[in-house]
Amino acid sequence: MRLVPCPTCGPREAGEFVCFGEPRPRPDGTRPLAEAIYARDNLKGPVAELWWHRAGCRRWLTLRRNSATNAFVE
Repeated sequence: MRLVPCPTCGPREAGEFVCFGEPRPRPDGTRPLAEAIYARDNLKGPVAELWWHRAGCRRWLTLRRNSATNAFVE
């Protein structure tokens, strides 16, 4: 069982959350729209990700996760 740290509800099962990946700024017209929407950096190591707690407090969270070990970083 994988636990996701929610600052409001405490550690909860990952099935209660939806991960939307790394937060990105809105497209500004300087690069192609498809690249701005779908291209991701896919870094190895600690990355910031946008999560939504859909089955709990329904808050949007920015959490840091180590993509190499799949563990959350405080």
